[in-house]
Amino acid sequence: MLSDLSDAELLQEYGGDIMRQSYNAGFVALSFFVSLVGTGSTLELINRRTGLNGLYNHVLLVSSAVTMGGVAIWCMHFIGNRAITLASGQSKLQIAYSGGFTAISFVVPIVVLLAAFVAVGSNNRVSWWRVGTGGILSGAAICGMHYLGNASIENYICVYDLGNVIGAAVIACAASTIALAMFFVFRSIWANSWWKRLLSAIVLAGAVSGMHWVAAVGTNYRLKRIHNGNSGPGRDATVIVVICLSVSACFIIAGSAAFRARNMSKSARRAQKVTLGAAVFDKYGRILVDTDGVAPSAVITDSFLEKHAKEGFNVAHPLFHWMFQASRSWPSISSLIAGMKLHLTTLARPGLDRNKSFGIELVSTHGEVVDNYDLIFRELFCTAASVLCERLNQPLTSAGLLWDEILPTGTFGERSRANLKKTSSVASVAEKAAGMAGQEQYGRGSLMFLVRHVEDRDAARLASAGYRFAEVHQVASLLRSRMQIQSSEMESKLRQMASYGQNNVEPARGVHIGFFGMRAKVNTSGFHVLVNKSSKSTLPSVSLKLPALDTAQMDYLQRFNGKTVTAMLQILKQAPTSIVSPSDAKLAEKLFAAITDLREYIRDPLFNEALFTPRIVNVPTTRGERTETMQLLAFRLVIPIHTVATSPTCEFIPLSFFKIQQASLQDQLAFSQGVHRELGFVVQQHSMAYNNTNDRRSFVKRWAKRKASSSKQVDGAEGSPIVRVTERRTSVTKSIQSGSTDELVRDGESEQSHHSLVPAETGTYGGILVSQEITVGIEPAALPSPPPQAAGQNHRLRVGGREDGAVGVELKNLGRTAGASHGDGKLKGAEIGGAFVDLLFAQCAEGR
Repeated sequence: MLSDLSDAELLQEYGGDIMRQSYNAGFVALSFFVSLVGTGSTLELINRRTGLNGLYNHVLLVSSAVTMGGVAIWCMHFIGNRAITLASGQSKLQIAYSGGFTAISFVVPIVVLLAAFVAVGSNNRVSWWRVGTGGILSGAAICGMHYLGNASIENYICVYDLGNVIGAAVIACAASTIALAMFFVFRSIWANSWWKRLLSAIVLAGAVSGMHWVAAVGTNYRLKRIHNGNSGPGRDATVIVVICLSVSACFIIAGSAAFRARNMSKSARRAQKVTLGAAVFDKYGRILVDTDGVAPSAVITDSFLEKHAKEGFNVAHPLFHWMFQASRSWPSISSLIAGMKLHLTTLARPGLDRNKSFGIELVSTHGEVVDNYDLIFRELFCTAASVLCERLNQPLTSAGLLWDEILPTGTFGERSRANLKKTSSVASVAEKAAGMAGQEQYGRGSLMFLVRHVEDRDAARLASAGYRFAEVHQVASLLRSRMQIQSSEMESKLRQMASYGQNNVEPARGVHIGFFGMRAKVNTSGFHVLVNKSSKSTLPSVSLKLPALDTAQMDYLQRFNGKTVTAMLQILKQAPTSIVSPSDAKLAEKLFAAITDLREYIRDPLFNEALFTPRIVNVPTTRGERTETMQLLAFRLVIPIHTVATSPTCEFIPLSFFKIQQASLQDQLAFSQGVHRELGFVVQQHSMAYNNTNDRRSFVKRWAKRKASSSKQVDGAEGSPIVRVTERRTSVTKSIQSGSTDELVRDGESEQSHHSLVPAETGTYGGILVSQEITVGIEPAALPSPPPQAAGQNHRLRVGGREDGAVGVELKNLGRTAGASHGDGKLKGAEIGGAFVDLLFAQCAEGR
């Protein structure tokens, strides 16, 4: 019996001989499983790499090299060698290892794989030479580790068959290249679901195992010495180390799966709430998402609380109008964020979670929405934008523009779904087919996007922080499903976002022919207006290819007043043969071509019934800091309420929101001043609210009283001016009056009949600059009634003396005007902003 022989006798008996070998099937299967665990964890870590720079990506790079080299290759090798049984299982004749080479065989493949993964890269575009280089280096790491591991065998001399060595190297390099190619192709097209990563991991594990066993079959072991167990790690000790490393790799896979499930669950919960997302695009039009294909987002509030039965949170809501303008004025709002957060903290109550943001009670004990809900919602929107910017490591001033649509998200329960179906069945066909954003689908939550475009430097910084830029067509469906967006046209919406706010075209100049079609809303007040689907701040129009119209041309256009599109085209088609004047013939030709192009663009039969208005309306157009004026000749039409619009290029939006879009182009300064007047008091008084938490209601009452006395707010309904603050804060105490101010106050007059003029904000809108205080008397004057103030109007205050010692106040317009002109190109009538909308609205309403 071999077990009865001493070490010297065994060496004398078998020294220099090739040992007979057999294989344990259990360890063979275990070796493949260990390799699969290692390759699976490696691909999971590589999948989360988003760039070459940044601590986040460096940690993932090193970890993936360790799991591949240390687990998939090193552990597999020693488990595989454990399956080799020599000399019929004689314990003294089994393979033994030396500690030095064993440690080297662990480190070397990790270093080589670091180079391989760096060569492969981490971007979304597959580079075949990079994948090929990475595959060859990975194969070299597998082969190198195998033969270094065999070199650590101290009691045998390994004898190799050249054919098996070459075959093993080919298998390692080819299978590694195929596996990496599969993985990165799936990753680049965002089709890397768990089973596809598993398939890639199986192929890569097959490369490791296939190489090992092809080489092992061609390896013979010649006995060199008898291992006495006192030097080097034993077989069992090696197995224990392998098991520990394999378990660690299993934890990586399980942790990654748990992290993904947690993110998916968080996204599902956010889908039931009012959420603000970040749509960040690079210069190639790719959108920023995390490794799970979800756009960054932050919760504004659990749900929008309706004050009235017919009120809903949509683009026609005044709160959305405010947020839309606020996103154009982040520099002026950024200085208020800290105060907003502290103010919200002072209103928080512990233990309030359901339907309460920041722990704020938004519903009174009587089940009614709190009086200051609009204020709190605005602050929640601003703080959510701030939180989103902090996650992206960017300043609030770069938060981006609020997109002009609210996307419904989340799902209803069965009972809620049944009630919604019952309610929607009562709605008219016209309302369903209106094409309104957010009304084609329904959901429990709402998602708004702040759209921003970044350059290469910012894109690289975001990639280093753990985000990826992906092609829109690759992640549209993934983003829609994981964020539970109830929209069937997500890809087209993302493409609209990608071009939103770019202003890549020159401002429109000259004379244009446009279409102003409005329709009354169903079951509510107000109107919709037909706009371009790709640019909802513009009316459908085409150029007349004329820089301006002279008096003679305007006289010629008067003959078409009130004509329909169909009738006008019939007249213009015969105009060149029936008109003597060459200039009129040329104008008729251009007019015919423009109307034909406009009709082809709209592609809706309702346009044929539109009536022509030979009155020029001046429309402001903006690109960056540049502002131009476009002269518009409009066709007008009041569309019947039950008419369905079928235009593929146009859609209806609320007229009030269209006016807000026009005002936001020119009126950021006035809006910023209004924000500071409205919210500045709350922000400045947050410390008082914090120290007097038991008197919050009186604090809100004081704020409401101050707001009522300091600003004049219009409800923003169609046909009425847009919200604008026109007065300064009323002085109610003598404590803020100086001696010179007191001298201006007549004896016997009450303080309520005087106004204290507080100086305006600084140029950066970050604070209030106190430079002078003037108190003036307000007296009625026998002057003609001024025209109603239009949206976006700025005023200049002139204080002057009169002979009787009283002080007069005169408000004059500072803004440029845009309205009707009479062929001379001069702007008359109404101010820039939404005024031209009022003129078009009046033309439709009056039928002129």
